[in-house]
Amino acid sequence: MTPRGALRLLSCVGLLAVMVTTACAAKPVTVEVDAGDQLTGLDLACAGLAAETDVDAILARGEPAGALALDIADCLGRQDPHIRDDFAYTSLARLLRAELVPEETREQLLVSLSASVDAHAIDTDNGGSGFLHPFAALVLSEVARTDRIAPWMTDDQRADIVETGASYVESVRDYRGFIDAEGWRHGVAHGSDLLLQLSLNPEIGEPEAMRIMAAVGRAISADEAPAFIFDEPRRLGRPILYLTQRGLLSEEMLTSWFEAISRPAPLASWEGAFSSESALARRHNLRAFGYALLVTATESEDENLKRLRPGALQLLSTIP
Repeated sequence: MTPRGALRLLSCVGLLAVMVTTACAAKPVTVEVDAGDQLTGLDLACAGLAAETDVDAILARGEPAGALALDIADCLGRQDPHIRDDFAYTSLARLLRAELVPEETREQLLVSLSASVDAHAIDTDNGGSGFLHPFAALVLSEVARTDRIAPWMTDDQRADIVETGASYVESVRDYRGFIDAEGWRHGVAHGSDLLLQLSLNPEIGEPEAMRIMAAVGRAISADEAPAFIFDEPRRLGRPILYLTQRGLLSEEMLTSWFEAISRPAPLASWEGAFSSESALARRHNLRAFGYALLVTATESEDENLKRLRPGALQLLSTIP
């Protein structure tokens, strides 16, 4: 039974244990459920879908997987990390990269996943689990990748997905990364991966590049953010690297942007950061971000990437 069917048909299910193994991930997906767990019909349907779905066989046969992709997408918000990550995300990424998801289905995923990402603030404000929106963003990055490889989106659709990704990255407030027994959320990084795919798309021009750069700047300099420990600064830096490499961001634009995000406000100076937990976290994040970009710009032979060096050096010299 599919997850969509489960929502209609599963109203009361008693289950002491469910063991699920699927060949779609690098390791078998195993779900153990005891009588005390509160499972929904969708949880059980996703466990069943993982058990019966052999993505390796689908890839070998090269058969279209439109309906299956939509069913798997319904499992992206499950609390079990094996279902959410090892099965749902991994399977969708593999099917999309194998070009087995028809354009009509990709359009449906574009709409539904964008809506899930756009609703992230509601989930955060209501104390939700926080799993769906970062994984919707991650799969949305794979949908965006298909348009980069072989264009199929309209200009309006690209403009919308840029705004979805930028708005998410600059406003995400659920900063949870990896938690034992819960797995990944990683909203900042997953949103950055969406911006990365958009930054690589030759159909994305300077206006979109400016929007992405603004969103990254707000995310890395956010007062509310903790000290990032899950590789967020490097992931946020990648869209900037590729937009610069493509020549969409000039040295003047970048230097001005680095200067803006390195300002200490609301502090009078960065010296005051050493008596403020939130300011120390912002200091940590900005310096990690600056170092990540400077190292790449210094090591690369690409002339365009050298545009990053003055601004990155200015940031690192400004923030002690």
